Amino acid sequence: MAPHFFPPMWEQRRICIARVLYDYGAQSVLEVGCGEGNVLTFLVPPAPDNRQPIIHLYGVDIRKDSLVAARGRLVPEAHDYRSMRKDELRIELYHGDATVRIASVNADAVVCTEVIEHVDECTGVPALTSVVLGAYRPRLAIFTTPNAEFNVNFAPLNYGKPDAKFRDEDHKFEWTRAQFAAWAEDAAARFGYSVELLPIGVKMRNAGADFVECGGCTQMAVFERKEVAASAEQTEAGCREPVLLDAIEYPTHGRMQELVFDTVRSMGDAQASFQSNDLWAVLGIRQQFRHRSALETWLQANSGYASSMLTKTRAKNGTACYSIPQEYRAKMLQ
Repeated sequence: MAPHFFPPMWEQRRICIARVLYDYGAQSVLEVGCGEGNVLTFLVPPAPDNRQPIIHLYGVDIRKDSLVAARGRLVPEAHDYRSMRKDELRIELYHGDATVRIASVNADAVVCTEVIEHVDECTGVPALTSVVLGAYRPRLAIFTTPNAEFNVNFAPLNYGKPDAKFRDEDHKFEWTRAQFAAWAEDAAARFGYSVELLPIGVKMRNAGADFVECGGCTQMAVFERKEVAASAEQTEAGCREPVLLDAIEYPTHGRMQELVFDTVRSMGDAQASFQSNDLWAVLGIRQQFRHRSALETWLQANSGYASSMLTKTRAKNGTACYSIPQEYRAKMLQ
């Protein structure tokens, strides 16, 4: 088998990013240049045990088609209604120039992964650096980019030769470890941050004797804002701020329980049984569950055990009916 990374390089990057975010306790995260939402999707699952949950995700990108694809990956699915999360999660996707600050976004952390190599080194990199560290001024910022030196282990790239290639045709440059360190240290000093440089993907499975150890395939810079920091930089006049394309909210058990209780109460008789049709006829229910199957899934999941908030019965025609147990009805009528 040919030399390869395990887990794959893309997964190692996301694991490292998530680990740093959870170690730091970030609860709101903005991804600058989010593309099709791969990193955001990786951050959607509930937080590991004993970790602060991420409750707000933001993404901004210049390509609307990529954001549409991201939305398709990020909307709640059936399993999100079967096993609802305890903590809230709201996702906002913005369309526009990522180098312009979104005034309404104030995130604990900003992630810019595998983006800077796609912009002009002389103009784009300073603009991204300035908006992330100077305008947003998060407590934590994470940048990743390819390590050019590691290309020596990819024969087709002809690293160090006149006909050397980048890893992707869209890359405008690829930095060595020294170049990345110089940029990171300068940015940290300019904007009032400390910075730690970390390698990702140091080893390859089945690597031959000619494998060259030269750091990680990807290099990551983790910036942490110092206690005494300069004020945020302002966006230049005339720059158009990215606009909100979509907002997605994940269902939580508590929110859905309250919504159903309120809906049943509004029907006028908390003791009467009701069917899913009765709930689906209510606009607020449709807006929250989005799909009829999601509502059915939630009703099934909340009526299958002794302490459930719903009791399931069968009407004469075989249709499933639900009623709220006495202890819950008492709370509703208080």
